Amino acid sequence: MTDAQFSYDPATRTLRGILLPFGERSRPNITGNEGVMFSADSIDLPRDPSVVTLNRNHNRYDPIGRATFLEKRREGVYAEFAVAQTDQGDDYLRNPGTLRKLSAEVADMVTDAANVVRSRLTGAALAPAGAFPSAGLFALEEDIAASDQAATTSEHVENEYTDENGITWRRVMDIETETTDTDAGSTTTTTITETTENTDQAGQPVTEGAFAMTNIVPDGAAAQTAPKRTLDGLFAAIARQDPDALRNYSDAGELFALSTIQQSGPSTVTIGADVQQAGYLGELWLRAAYNRRFVPLVGNAALTNYQMIGWTWDLAKLPVVADYTGNTDEVPSNAVDTKPVKIDAARLANGMRLDRRYQDFNDQAVVASFLTQQTESYKRVSDGKVLAGLKAGATVTAPGAVPAGIPKGLAALVDGALDVIANENRPSFALMSPELWRDTILMSDKDKLAFLNAGFGLEEGDLASFHILPANVGTGKVIVGAKEAYTYYELSDTPIRVEGVVPGNGATDVAVFGYWAQNVNNAAALRVVTVA
Repeated sequence: MTDAQFSYDPATRTLRGILLPFGERSRPNITGNEGVMFSADSIDLPRDPSVVTLNRNHNRYDPIGRATFLEKRREGVYAEFAVAQTDQGDDYLRNPGTLRKLSAEVADMVTDAANVVRSRLTGAALAPAGAFPSAGLFALEEDIAASDQAATTSEHVENEYTDENGITWRRVMDIETETTDTDAGSTTTTTITETTENTDQAGQPVTEGAFAMTNIVPDGAAAQTAPKRTLDGLFAAIARQDPDALRNYSDAGELFALSTIQQSGPSTVTIGADVQQAGYLGELWLRAAYNRRFVPLVGNAALTNYQMIGWTWDLAKLPVVADYTGNTDEVPSNAVDTKPVKIDAARLANGMRLDRRYQDFNDQAVVASFLTQQTESYKRVSDGKVLAGLKAGATVTAPGAVPAGIPKGLAALVDGALDVIANENRPSFALMSPELWRDTILMSDKDKLAFLNAGFGLEEGDLASFHILPANVGTGKVIVGAKEAYTYYELSDTPIRVEGVVPGNGATDVAVFGYWAQNVNNAAALRVVTVA
């Protein structure tokens, strides 16, 4: 909550003033926290000012009015309030008492050291004391008592400095500021009495004199004598934001030698690394989650044992039906045979030893992300195993002539698909090297469908059941296959996560394990074509 002085007009039941000064640091609050400083960019005003309710002493159960106008000006947030037509509003207008300050109520305040970075104005209150000593006092109406028409503030400043001769001087400044409102305007007079004495040797104090400054010179007033310019006077003028006083210091850079303290740079006098506060960003996005592309193209089965045994027919020795004459003649027959199939599982794994601090300080985000990355790697590597198996198990098909206007990759796809069909299988996918896939995919679906139908026929009449994917199968190569030609076996619930405590090393071992196997069921239903 921050405060400012204001004026009011009982006749129109209007209060007006600076609700929140800019560029001025407030006094410490009641809890002892250091004051803060607002800027125009650090406070958001509501589009509808009426949502800002005016209460007394920050008591939300004692409202007496609402804001009618809010605006950011150079000095701060200017506000006008309409006092409610209630007994409480009437009572305040009859007797404001000590409630002569406007106090802002803000929410969602974010600060960087003493500077407010972001906040939102939510309310206002009438309070007896302000947080900002130099808040502006607006001109009052004629029916306000004369005691309300002038305000005086005093400040006492003492410091010491050493001149070029090594002599130490003691400087005392008494600053008195009086603001008076009249029909002709608002006059602010600042009187600075400065006394300088030599504290290194006996001698009479040297009085530098007193001077006055006004920001509005009344009609007929005598010209002011130019005041002596001092470093303390400059700082006092900056604190009051007095334009006339500051004008007297327009060439201050030539008068005072000010030391430079940099945020960073060539100077060794820097404060950025010592005082800046770092913000925690957490884990940043690296890449999209990996979805296996090749595993879904082939047959999938559960891996139930580390070694599995099966059998299959010998394609060259299958039962063959032949013509039969009947009449109790002996039926046709031929030699048949089967082949045993033995499938051995293979392993995938990854492990890492993590310092115990991640568990002891409940920094589970790091551990969880590590496990996620292990799982992502398993999906990526196992998918690559399927691609390698398809490349190794495919049978070569010679490319045919490429019709005019047809991409070479699409022609090679048809050549491979025809061989899959010739071996009594239905092609369901094609993997193309990226440069061939690009030319193919740029064709319209209508043209691709017509060509593929003409080549080997799609029973469903669309491309939904046939997948054409780019893959690193080799430059100028296309692999065409049937889903049933290759089976990928995987242990369920893979990958398996394992954690173990290693107290002797103050660590936790985190690992994942996976088991997989593959089998090419029919190499004739997997074809690889290299374009001409």
